[in-house]
Amino acid sequence: MLFTSLPLFLGVLAALANVVLGHAPMKRDDNLPARVPYVFPAPGTDPVADELRARRPNNTLLDLDGVLLQDDSLAGGWNALASVVRDNNSVPAPMRELFILRTGVLNNAAYVWIQHEPVGRQAGLTLDQLREIRLTPAFLSPLAFNSSLTPELSAAMLLTDFMTNAVKVPQPVFDGLHKFLDDKQMVDAVATVGTYNLVSRFVVALDVDSKMDVPVPIPTQ
Repeated sequence: MLFTSLPLFLGVLAALANVVLGHAPMKRDDNLPARVPYVFPAPGTDPVADELRARRPNNTLLDLDGVLLQDDSLAGGWNALASVVRDNNSVPAPMRELFILRTGVLNNAAYVWIQHEPVGRQAGLTLDQLREIRLTPAFLSPLAFNSSLTPELSAAMLLTDFMTNAVKVPQPVFDGLHKFLDDKQMVDAVATVGTYNLVSRFVVALDVDSKMDVPVPIPTQ
């Protein structure tokens, strides 16, 4: 009995030692596989990986990063684009996150939703707004009864629906958002939706973190 429990006992001791020494175990998504192996270089051994790590909470690479790092050139360019779209975007943060979350919904990319729902909440999206983003059928946001979305967020969702599901955006739909945003913000808005169509289709096709067949979560609280 003592012998069979020894590995578990040693594992517990190692975990306690990590906490005492200030090195809590890394939590990387759900630690589930993708269709290609992840590449996670040790800190200080790969400049591109270190740039990605610098943008991540707790300096922990995501499973998305592990797939990208199969190709350092791709990972570096991806990180440069993402750092602008995520961290230096002229669009208001709640709208930026609506673009990202809605694109994830339309492309059935649970991985994107799981990553960004907490960010959306931090940006100020309410539970009712998150549920509306998740549950409203494509193109029907203008018909929502007692919508929780502000007029500008509703216009942003409609633009996302057309860019993602129809590609071509009718002029009235573009103008409907443009009246809330200046020219630079409109470019950033379109870039955000376009970028996260890339992200969502990338993570679905490569089954990052084994989320390809997982339904997009519905917020409940």
